[in-house]
Amino acid sequence: MEIYLPNRDDVLNHVISTPVTGVVTVTATAAEIFAGATRLPGRRKMIIKNEDLVLRIKVGGLSLTQQNGFPIEPGAVLELDFDPTVDTPIYAISEGVAVSVAVMEY
Repeated sequence: MEIYLPNRDDVLNHVISTPVTGVVTVTATAAEIFAGATRLPGRRKMIIKNEDLVLRIKVGGLSLTQQNGFPIEPGAVLELDFDPTVDTPIYAISEGVAVSVAVMEY
């Protein structure tokens, strides 16, 4: 019996090149987030950690607001998989004041 893994090709064949890591400040104004100076071209994965102890952040696309984003709880981690041939921006917004967010892309 074969077990299907949604990202089987990545698990079996993908070698992680040097990841790009960084910490960004997310405010109450939606802005694109990435680990380095710009979005990593051809990225396969982004890992986002909300480093705040109290406030949630929300992530989403260009039309992100505090009301419609996907929530990341304080201390929680979200992993996003990408098609490396499609350049997809990810935006983040804080539900309050400035929040530190750790980001890794590869």
